[in-house]
Amino acid sequence: MSTKKGDIVVARILDTALDLLCREGVTALTQPRIAKASGLRQSHITYYFPRRTDLIAAVAGSVAERLKKGFETALAADRPGDIAECFARIAMPEQTRLLLALVLAADEEMSIRVLFRRLTKDIRGEIAAGLARQEIEAGDDAVALFHALGVGLAVLDLARAEPAARRETRTTTAMALGLMPKQKGRKT
Repeated sequence: MSTKKGDIVVARILDTALDLLCREGVTALTQPRIAKASGLRQSHITYYFPRRTDLIAAVAGSVAERLKKGFETALAADRPGDIAECFARIAMPEQTRLLLALVLAADEEMSIRVLFRRLTKDIRGEIAAGLARQEIEAGDDAVALFHALGVGLAVLDLARAEPAARRETRTTTAMALGLMPKQKGRKT
C-alpha cells in the first residue's frame, strides 16, 4: 500500500534510522528506539518494517541510493578539477560514517552484503562512464583503482577531521585523474 501519507511515514522512519545509524551505529536500529526518536508509535515502525532485517535493508538501500546519486553527479562534471571537487563532497563525514556502519553490519546481515555487491557494481559503472567522458581508459582495473581511491580518501578524511584532509581528497583525486592513461586513438 503506497499512499502519500505512507510515503511520508516511511521517509520519517528512514530519516530517523539514518540519524541513529550515523550517531550510534547499527545496534541503535531497533523498532523501539526508532519509534521514540521519530515520535511515532512502534506499531507504525512494525507495519512498514515487520522485522529488524527489513528495516536495516531499507536503511542500507537508502544509503546506497545517496552514494550512487553522489557518484552520478560527481562523474557528470566536465573537467577533472570539477570531478575532484564533487568527490570531496561525496566524502562528507556523515556519508562515510553511514557507509562504515553498514560495512560493520554486513557481517551479521547478509542482505547488506548483497546490497554492497550491487552498489559496487552500480558505482563502478558510473565511474567507468565518467572516466570515459574524460577520455580516460576505463578498464576494470582502472575503475577499481579509482573506486578504492575514493573510498580510502573518504575514510582518511573522516578519521583526520581537518581541512587538510578535504584538500588532500580534492588534489589527490585530480592527480589520479591526470595520471590515468587516455583512451587509445584520442588526442590529448
